[in-house]
Amino acid sequence: MKKINWLLVIIVLSISSASQAKTLYEHTTYNKPDLGVENEVYLGDRMLMQQVGSWKECITPKLKYEKKLAGFTFLYKAGEPMCKTDLKAKRFTPTYANVVNNGVERAQLVLWKPNGKKSKLCIKGNPCLKNVAEEDIEYGETFIYTPNSFQQTIEYAGRNGDILKFNYAEFTDGFARQAFTREFQIDLNEGKIAAYKGAIIEVIEATNIQIKYKLIRNFSSDS
Repeated sequence: MKKINWLLVIIVLSISSASQAKTLYEHTTYNKPDLGVENEVYLGDRMLMQQVGSWKECITPKLKYEKKLAGFTFLYKAGEPMCKTDLKAKRFTPTYANVVNNGVERAQLVLWKPNGKKSKLCIKGNPCLKNVAEEDIEYGETFIYTPNSFQQTIEYAGRNGDILKFNYAEFTDGFARQAFTREFQIDLNEGKIAAYKGAIIEVIEATNIQIKYKLIRNFSSDS
């Protein structure tokens, strides 16, 4: 790989947006991580990712909550966001069955009532789950990936001498497309810039098990 001129890199960075617009409930492409921010991952971890979906107003419990009453089970899963369907919605829609009764599962809308240590999660027509710590519920704009849409990723595959190895993959329907899974490399003797499929990465420091880096440009939209 030839050395990439740093002036070109600076120009690319200057014309790339460092922050990503977050227009709620509109279909968009989301790139992770943010540009120009130092990141650190380990062998096999994803360094960058591009997904299709939309930003939504969501609540995400940090802990699992479960309440049983009169044959009903009310469930709130840890790490699973519940989101409003549009700007006018007042309740949050779970992506899983949060009510079970006599073997029948269904998803019902949830109302979040923040009030410090005495916050509540409420399902309409049923008793609320009380005394939920507000700090244990993440609230805010969350990117929700659209199922069966196209994804791109780059993973760190380790170091051999001055050679850094990476794996690029494309996903559809949650499965890697075999024809679009590739390994690529850079030689640190020729520079610390990796470029593939439009993405440009500045390597700060790397060992065989971890890498520190900054993302300078995201995947090309037509890659």
